[in-house]
Amino acid sequence: MLERARILELQELSEGFTLLYVEDNDGLREKALTLFKKLFVDVISASDGQEGYEIFKKHRPQIVITDIQMPKLNGLEMMTKIKSLEPSTKIIITSAFDNKEYLFKAIEGGVFSYLKKPLNIEELVKTLVRCINTINLEENSSMFITYMDDLINYQSDILALMSKKIPIFVNQMFLDFFDLEIIENFESQYVNFGQLLLPHNGFLYNHDEIDWFTEAIKDEGKIFHVKIKDKKGDNRHFILKMHSLPNKKNMYILSLNDITALNLLSLFDNRAFENDKQIKSRSTIVNLMKILHKNSAEIKIYNYYKGLTITNIGLVVDIQNQQLKVKTSFMQQKAAQYQKSILITSDIFPSAILCKPIQNIDFELQTISFENMRFVSRNPTQRKYVRVFPEEHHTVSLFHDNRKVYADTHIYDISVDAIKLEIDAIPAGLKKGTSVSLDMVLDHDNKNIIIHTPAEVLRVEEKSKTFFIVLKQELTSEYKKVLIDYVARRQMVLIREFKGLQFG
Repeated sequence: MLERARILELQELSEGFTLLYVEDNDGLREKALTLFKKLFVDVISASDGQEGYEIFKKHRPQIVITDIQMPKLNGLEMMTKIKSLEPSTKIIITSAFDNKEYLFKAIEGGVFSYLKKPLNIEELVKTLVRCINTINLEENSSMFITYMDDLINYQSDILALMSKKIPIFVNQMFLDFFDLEIIENFESQYVNFGQLLLPHNGFLYNHDEIDWFTEAIKDEGKIFHVKIKDKKGDNRHFILKMHSLPNKKNMYILSLNDITALNLLSLFDNRAFENDKQIKSRSTIVNLMKILHKNSAEIKIYNYYKGLTITNIGLVVDIQNQQLKVKTSFMQQKAAQYQKSILITSDIFPSAILCKPIQNIDFELQTISFENMRFVSRNPTQRKYVRVFPEEHHTVSLFHDNRKVYADTHIYDISVDAIKLEIDAIPAGLKKGTSVSLDMVLDHDNKNIIIHTPAEVLRVEEKSKTFFIVLKQELTSEYKKVLIDYVARRQMVLIREFKGLQFG
């Protein structure tokens, strides 16, 4: 049963393979050929080593089975000549003698297998199956290596194998960019890689607080902006990424993706940021999103639920005609559904990006889709204190110039250091820097919390039919302690409320 199964396996595997059989014994050769022709479609034969070599040159079979003792040219001599012509050829030696000298010479010559005559069919078939599998593996490996070599050398990314901070193996793009013939010339021309990273706001480079290499390997897979001069002296903008090699200490793959053509350098210039028209361009944001998508880099998604910050990790999973789709958690999807917008941050953004309105939320695929995006100056990660919406049953009074402001006034949100009021009318003379005072009565667990504090106007915002006043509170230590406790307790109430919303 095993023999029959092996024969069927060999018949299937041998398609496309040619077998050369070399044997000087005519009767044995003809008998063996009858078997080989059942196993291989393409079988050729020769009666001595010299004829075998000449036939090999003409047909280039992948497998050769040969006797050793033959006239004109013995099997070992023929094998040496064949191997010098085509080293990958698999040669199987057959012999009726256990001659160790022949065996050692065959091994030195690169024989695939050594079989004793008379041939055992099961052993022969097993050897031929193993031989074909080995050839297939070698050919596939060779094709893969060739493909990878082309991929590494001719893709657009600059790649380097780094031993600690030193590039020891690089692709052709690396050599071309730095005008090198061989990587061994790198250190003599450039001293070290870190010196090539030029200072730029928000970019990775060496300075008093940061060593570029330590920072790059701290969080594997994180992407960085870097600026490097090319061989012409022009500044080029790259995305740098570093990956460690498994089980190889201090060995890393560094990749540099050139994004100079996107003209994003000005995004990271604080002086130009506010005035740069490109900041307002949706295509600029889309280009940044494409960088994240290409590198499978994580983003952070933020939403607010009654002042409470909800944040989770996300990924950009699709970009079609400037419409973006991000994948995130169910909790974040519910928060986005409530707020009808999301805020996205990433290490490669100069500031947070507001995505509003949301076009679609797919709870099954865990995705959020949107199209309209813009940079915003305020970032939720910059908040020093937690803000919360107060309960509906609260009161607040605003005093300006020692007089109570008679207007419909509510607390929009409140934190330990600041408060945002919603008011239907602004008293004359109220502007940034104005000193005022506040009286608040907050309710918690049916207990009134009374706070009286002076405050300073930080900004006044006008919306349709209403105004918002943001004030910095000047709390006494006693009132500050009371407000800290209130915000913490209110936060827990909102967390429970939001969890209920998820399953509602």
